[in-house]
Amino acid sequence: MSFNTKPLRDITQEDIDTYKRDGAVVLRNVFDTDWIDSLESVARRSQVDGEDLGLLPHSPGKWLAHAIPEFRRFAFESPVGEAAGKVMQSKEIRFFSDSLFAKPPQSTRPTVWHNDRMGWPVTGKMVPSLWIPLTPIVKENCLEVLAGTHNEDVQYWLFSRNAQRMIKPDDRPIRPEIECHRGDPNYNFLSWDMDRGDMLVVHPWVLHYSGGNPTNDWRIAASLRVFGDDIRWDPRPDANNVAGVSFDEMIEGERPMGTHFPLIWSEDGQRDDCSTYPHGFSTSWPKMAMDPLEGQRRADVMKRLEKEGALSDSASVPKVL
Repeated sequence: MSFNTKPLRDITQEDIDTYKRDGAVVLRNVFDTDWIDSLESVARRSQVDGEDLGLLPHSPGKWLAHAIPEFRRFAFESPVGEAAGKVMQSKEIRFFSDSLFAKPPQSTRPTVWHNDRMGWPVTGKMVPSLWIPLTPIVKENCLEVLAGTHNEDVQYWLFSRNAQRMIKPDDRPIRPEIECHRGDPNYNFLSWDMDRGDMLVVHPWVLHYSGGNPTNDWRIAASLRVFGDDIRWDPRPDANNVAGVSFDEMIEGERPMGTHFPLIWSEDGQRDDCSTYPHGFSTSWPKMAMDPLEGQRRADVMKRLEKEGALSDSASVPKVL
């Protein structure tokens, strides 16, 4: 089997310029398909079969490298860090998190327009979503990006598990109205056909969206987040939690470092010993943690998010988006 440790092709100046201009770029042919095969089989067990793989009960599609060897190996041994670093022109890349996004066949449920800027307890722009298809992608079930919106400084209110328990401040808009602008030549909507082995790099400030899945197979993608040179802690109460790291450990203005955020690529060839990255989680829970009452709570929250138009890939309530 072939598991490449460097991108299968060079990251070009055109790739760098496209990311700067649009806030997103598709990097073609980054990974050997053996990488993708190893992830897809586990992802289907989790997202399609509902198998318990030891992930967090309320987030069964997140923090995969904590519990799943295939995703751990991909995060620390694949060329994902190098590809991201070269596109963003960051001298160093640290691993942050990983997750799965899946939509069943013939799904009509959209993921609303949003960006990820306020989802993470950090400042800086070098925390992209590295969206990696594990199944073939067509434009109709791909992420869609509104080009250039990464240049707009808007602090949208995202429904993290923390924000669900808070009252939204008046100065934080929920989401933009974008669908009404389709067909307007002043708005550049981008989507792509993608092959397994490609990677879509999405700027954390750019607005993006996902429609349904009109195909006859599940649409499954892995999404990794990494930290580049400009990222600093900003422990806001509405941001998503970070598994295993308390807000007390996030010293405002300091760079995220340590065993939870290992250096996976750098221009000078330095890397951390990723074997110290946590195996499992710091707490345990009974098998009945996801009992019918919890399931009903999740359903109630889902309905409220849909009613308020706030359902997004950053929301942690739904399992399948």
